[in-house]
Amino acid sequence: MLKLHDPADLERTVDSLLHELVAHLRADHGIDLTLGRRARTRLLLELAADLPLDDEGVARGFENMLRTPLDQALRTHRPARPGPLTITDLAREFGTWTVSLA
Repeated sequence: MLKLHDPADLERTVDSLLHELVAHLRADHGIDLTLGRRARTRLLLELAADLPLDDEGVARGFENMLRTPLDQALRTHRPARPGPLTITDLAREFGTWTVSLA
């Protein structure tokens, strides 16, 4: 297991996971997803608070903080048409992560 001790390692792992998510949404739903600066900063700060994490731990955190709340938001507030969509912020409310979309 790779231990992540360097913020650059964490960013590379998150970027790889985000790239996979963006490609999936574009191919399957026609959504061009962008992670806004505020949301990216929050995601990285929260993950860094749990270091040292291995790649699997980062993937679990990414799933809990971003992918699962995004899936739920898309089911609840489906975009009217394919196109750009930005995650502007992440928040933890009552222990559950949510995303803000624009």
